[in-house]
Amino acid sequence: MLADVDLRIEPGELLAIVGPSGAGKSTLLRVLAGLRQADSGQVVRPESDGGSTRMVFQAPHLLPWRSVFANVRIGLEYRANDGHRRRGRADANARVATALAELGIADLADRRPAQLSGGQAQRVAVARAVVANPSLLLLDEPFGALDPLTRADAQDWLRGVRERLGLATVLITHDLEEALYLGDRVGLLHGTPGPLEFLSSPVHERTDLADGTARAALLARFTSSGESTDLSADGEPILVADPEPAGASRRQLFTVGSAATLLALPAVAAGIAHATDQASTEAGADPGAGTAPADRATLRIGYLPITDASPLLLAHANGDFADRGIDVPEPTLFRGWAPLVEALQGGQVDIVHLLMPLAIQLRYGAGVPVKVLAWNHTNGSALAVAHEVSELADLAGTTFAVPGWYSVHNVVFQKMLRDAGLEPVIDTEPGPGTVQLVVLAPADMPTALESGTVSGYIVAEPFCAVAEVQGIGKILRFTGDVWKDHACCVTVVHERLVSERPDVAARALEAIVAAQLRIREDRHGAAVALSEGGYLPQPLPAIELTLTEDQDPAYVSSGAVQHPEWGSHRIDFQPYPFPGYTAELVDAMRETTVDDSLEWLDAVETASVHEDLVTTELNLAAIEAVGGLTVFGVGPDRVEVIEP
Repeated sequence: MLADVDLRIEPGELLAIVGPSGAGKSTLLRVLAGLRQADSGQVVRPESDGGSTRMVFQAPHLLPWRSVFANVRIGLEYRANDGHRRRGRADANARVATALAELGIADLADRRPAQLSGGQAQRVAVARAVVANPSLLLLDEPFGALDPLTRADAQDWLRGVRERLGLATVLITHDLEEALYLGDRVGLLHGTPGPLEFLSSPVHERTDLADGTARAALLARFTSSGESTDLSADGEPILVADPEPAGASRRQLFTVGSAATLLALPAVAAGIAHATDQASTEAGADPGAGTAPADRATLRIGYLPITDASPLLLAHANGDFADRGIDVPEPTLFRGWAPLVEALQGGQVDIVHLLMPLAIQLRYGAGVPVKVLAWNHTNGSALAVAHEVSELADLAGTTFAVPGWYSVHNVVFQKMLRDAGLEPVIDTEPGPGTVQLVVLAPADMPTALESGTVSGYIVAEPFCAVAEVQGIGKILRFTGDVWKDHACCVTVVHERLVSERPDVAARALEAIVAAQLRIREDRHGAAVALSEGGYLPQPLPAIELTLTEDQDPAYVSSGAVQHPEWGSHRIDFQPYPFPGYTAELVDAMRETTVDDSLEWLDAVETASVHEDLVTTELNLAAIEAVGGLTVFGVGPDRVEVIEP
C-alpha cells in the first residue's frame, strides 16, 4: 500500500520508480493509469485537461499478421487516442512514418513481427504508444524480458529518443542500474507503507555505472535485508507480483495489446484483480469433491472483465471445474481481445470467451485454429447514449463507439443505422446523414460519453449499466430487443484441445453448462460472487442491474425495449449454439463496414461454417447431462428474428 505520496511529473521528465516486490509499484501504476482511485488526496491526470496516457509493457503484443507500419498505425485508429475526431488515413500514415523516423526504426516498417528481434519489437511497441502524442507515457518494465546485451542497447535507444519525444514518462523497473541510467529522478518505494522517496540520478553516461558506486548507493537506501535481497538480483525478469491486489500480478492487471480490427489501444481501462484459488475454496469448491476422473487436467482461463465471462468465472469460483477433475489456476484478466487471442494461440491460456464474429474472423481470416465449445450467454449488450439523444436519428453527425470491428455490436448497430436511414462511416468526418464509428476499449466508453467526445456506445455489460448507475447516460435500445436472444461471446479453445484431449474439452463444457444453470437459478448470488470475488471491477449495483431477472417496465415506455412480448432478459445464459444463428451472422458480417479487408469472407461458404467451427456433438452431450435443452427453455431449432 502507498501512503503520503506527493508526486508531480514534469513534461519531458523521466521518473524511474524502483522498489522491492510488495512495495506498491503496481498500485502506483494503477493510480497513474486511472485504474484505481486514491483513498484520499487528489490525483490530477492528463485526461482532466484534454491529454492522454499510454502504456508500454514487457511483452510488445504485436499482431503477427501485420507489418510494423500497420502495428504502429493502430495507435491512431481509435477515438480515445487524441482530443480530436479520428484523423483520416493519409494523415495517420504520415504520422506513423514520422514517428518511425524520429525513433530511428523506419527501416523496420515493412517487416512482420516474426522478423524482429526482441529489442526491435519493443521499440515498435514504444512507437505504437507515442504516435498518438500522449501527455504521459507509462513504461512497465519494458525491457525486463530482454537479454542483458539487448536490454542495454534498448536502454541506450530510449535514452536517445526520449528527449526528442518530450513526454512526461514514468518507468517502473526492478533494475537499479536501469533506473539510474534512464531516470532524471529515481523514486524509491519501500516495503512498508510510507511516502515516495526521491533522489536525482547522478548518472549521466553509462560509464558512470562502471564502478558500481551509484548502484551501491541506491541499494543502500533500502535498509531492510528483505528489500536489499529482493533488489540485489536486478536485471532478471520479475515473476513475483506486488501482493496488492491479491491474486493478480502487474502482468495480469495490465496485459495490453493492439489490433487494427479487434480492439482499441488506450491504456486507461478496467484492470482488476481476479479471485484467488483460496476464494474459490471458500465459495464452496472442494478440489476432491464430485466424481473427478483419475486423470486430472489443468486448464487456464483468460477473460475480459465483462459479464459475458460469467460462466467461466463462476465455474471457477464454485468449483465446477474441480468437481470434474480439472484444476484451474486463478483466471487471468486481459484488458483487450488482442492479447487474449495471442495468449490462447501461444498456449498461455487454454479456454477463453471471445466475440463470436471475432472467432469467425480468427479461424477463416487470420488462420488461427480456434473452436467454439458453447455460447457463453445471450443478449448482454445495449446502446448507451447521452441524455439528450432520444432516437437513432439524433446520432446523425456524431461519433459513436463500438468495442471492435468484428463484434456483434458492430453488426447490430449498423443494421439499426441503415434501418434509420443513416450511413456508418469510418475515417470520415460525420455529416447530416452519417455516423462516424470508432473503436474504443469498453472501459474507456463511460468516460468518453461523460466528456461528450462520443454521443454513445454499444458494448457488453455491465458498461451500459455503469452509464445508468453513474448517471452518465441512458439506454437507447437493448441489442437483445433488436436480434432476439443473439449470442455475443462464445467459449473458445484452441483446436488442439478438442483433437488431442477431447475428454478434457467435454468435462470443461460440463462445468460451463453447470455454471450457466446456477446463474439462471440465482442471478443475485451470481452478481455478488462476481463482485465480491474480485472478478469484475464495476460497482455491484451495475452488475446486479445487468443480471436482474425482471426488466424495469420503464424500459418499455422509453423505447429501450420495443418487443416486450419476446420476454428477453437483459442477459441470459444457455450454451447451445444454433446453426441458423451462425449462418445469419456470417451473412450479416458480409454487409457490415469494418476498417479491414473482407476479402477473406469471399472464400467462406456460409453453410459450412457452423459444422467446421462449432463442437456440436460435445456441446449437446454436456447439455444432455443436465437434462437437455428444455432445462434452458429452448429447442433444437429456431428462426432468427431481427427487427432493428
